[in-house]
Amino acid sequence: MPPPPPLPPPPPPYGYHPGYYPAPYYPDYRPGGWVAPAAVGAAIAVGSIVSTLPDPCQEVMFDGTAYQQCGGTWYEPQFVGNRIVYVVVAPPLPTR
Repeated sequence: MPPPPPLPPPPPPYGYHPGYYPAPYYPDYRPGGWVAPAAVGAAIAVGSIVSTLPDPCQEVMFDGTAYQQCGGTWYEPQFVGNRIVYVVVAPPLPTR
């Protein structure tokens, strides 16, 4: 009979950057993955999640929602667990 498979690695220490370990260690993980801090001028797909915003950004309120506009990319801040992350969204459209 073969030996049992090895045990998984222990969870990361508290405060460790979430991009270095797979989802099982993060119960609040959402598909779409983590992206390194956004680079200015880099095209980022809608739905991507970033942990920090590039400079310069400006806050824009639209229909009661605060967005961050960084160049041509729009971000919506959201909580994932106890962290604030920024989800890339399509530019908000004015309503008539």
